[in-house]
This record gives sequence, structure tokens and C-alpha cells, in this order.
Amino acid sequence: MCRLPHAQAYPQPVRRSRRREFLQQNAALLSSLAVGLASPSLAGAATRSQAGDQQQASNKAASASSLQDDSVLVFDAHLHCPAESGELWQWHPVTHNFEEFVAYLDRTGVQQGIINSQRCQHNGTPAEFQAGNREVARYVEKYKGRFLGSCVVNPLFIDEALREIEDCRKQFGFVWVGELCNYMKPSYSYTIKEFALLVEQVVKHNMILDVHTELEEMEFIIEKFPQATIVFPHFGDDREHAHIFKRIERVAHNSNCYLDTSGYGHDRVGMLEYAVKTIGPDRVLFGSDFSINDPSTVIARIQHSFLTNEQKRKILGGNLVRLLKRVQV
Repeated sequence: MCRLPHAQAYPQPVRRSRRREFLQQNAALLSSLAVGLASPSLAGAATRSQAGDQQQASNKAASASSLQDDSVLVFDAHLHCPAESGELWQWHPVTHNFEEFVAYLDRTGVQQGIINSQRCQHNGTPAEFQAGNREVARYVEKYKGRFLGSCVVNPLFIDEALREIEDCRKQFGFVWVGELCNYMKPSYSYTIKEFALLVEQVVKHNMILDVHTELEEMEFIIEKFPQATIVFPHFGDDREHAHIFKRIERVAHNSNCYLDTSGYGHDRVGMLEYAVKTIGPDRVLFGSDFSINDPSTVIARIQHSFLTNEQKRKILGGNLVRLLKRVQV
């Protein structure tokens, strides 16, 4: 989940001042290039190279061919479903309940998904995260075969959290814990002893931990919990350009870790290709962060990427299926 400010229950737009400055600084350069290309000598050079440019573009287009095959599984590892009381996070709600949530997934081509409840995150007290997890269990049962449930808890209430993880695993068959977001209310640090106890419980029950982090938090968790199977959502974090390459490299160097495509960074052309080159094609998962973000934008970036069709199939669903087999789903 992209970071939700403490002051309110929905994400704020990120200001792109550096991008604006970049565009302003390059306006003059672009104008001069336009004038230069109008000159006879440069126009002639452009004409002579046209055939070569067209061939190069054709080759690139072939390598980036869109994968649009009905047989390809699209399995979303990162879905926040609305509470039974209604949608809580969209800036302007358009999918108001779970039925509309599912209908929109149908429109975007998402066939299966791992869901957690917004209610668990919205107010992370034991009563709320227990109620939210049970809402998820009801949705999983109602749409049997379409969704897998994920358990969300808050380690500040460690006794209730440990019991809830066990109950979700044994009673409801959940194998996923998270997305845990330590900035949601009541907030906490991943360095507290209670979080370590939570991770021990996840490992004990052969579950997958999904945890939202900034770079320093990611580094701490990777070093502290090598025994856990961990999915880190988002290529980047709140310092996107400064940290995105480091985050990808940290996952690459730790075989127990996976990265999902949601949120920051996947839309930067080239970053998906860099992640696959650096991590390998088997530990990058399709995740959208719906109902906050639109799955179709992430699917399009994967489909039109400069990856092989086999790599695209793995990211869109194959990798998640193999990961779930490790926890006997």
C-alpha cells in the first residue's frame, strides 16, 4: 500500500517538483534542437538514417511484444478489499462494496488475487483487525477459488496478534500475513520485540510475510529475519529515485525475498526490466495495490515491457503460484 498519512485515511499525491524543474530546464534545449533539425544538412542526415531507425524500432517492438493471451494467469498479490461497511481509501469512491471491487477486477483482467481488508489497517485495534480478517474469510468462501485471504494484525497487541495469525492459518486457511504497514494507527517500529515475535509466528505456521518498508526498514528486516519468506511491496519508497535501485538490489541478494510491482516505481519505463535483470525473473510478482491503484496500468506495463513472453507469464501469475506451493496451497 502506498503510504497513507497519519492525519487522514487516504494517500496524498506526491509532488514532482524535480520533474517539473527538469522539464523547465530542458525547454530551451528542445527548442534549439527543433530549429537545428530544420536546417538542410541535419534534415539530410535525418533522411539518410531513417531506414536504419525504422529497422531498429521494428526490432525493439518485436522484443517488447505485448503478451495478450487468454491462457495467461493474472494473479494479483496485492489487493486491499473494501470493508463490509464500504470503501475507505479511494479519493473519490467508485467501487463501493466487494461486488463492485470484484467487477472492476474482471474489467481489468485480474483473474485471482490475495486480499486483505482495509478495515484491519484503518484502525488496527484487535477488535477491528479480527473483524476485518473475518470479513476476508467470508469473501474467500463466497468467491471460492477466486481469492486467497491474508491476515493483517498489529504487533502492539501482541497476544491478540499471535492468536489471530494462528486462527487465520488453522481456521480459515490463510497463508499470507500483511500487507503490514507500521505507519498506520496505532503506529509502531519494526525494531520492537513484539514484531520479532510476530515474525516467529509467521515462520512457525509456514506463512508468507508481506511488509511495507522504507529502505532502512527493509534492510533491517532482511538482516534480522533470514528464516522468513518475505514479499516487499513497491519497487521504490518515499525517496523513490534515491532508493529504488538499492531496494531491488537488496531483494536480489536474498533468496528468501520477493518484490511486487505495486505502488512506486513500476511505471518508470525500464525499472521492471532492471528488476528482472537484477533479481531474476522468478522473484518479481504482479501486485497492483487495488483498490487504491488501478491494476490495468500495472498489467499494461508488464505486457508491453522489454521482457520475453515467458518472463511476463511468470510475473503476471506463475511466480506467485510457485511461491504459494511452498506453503502448500
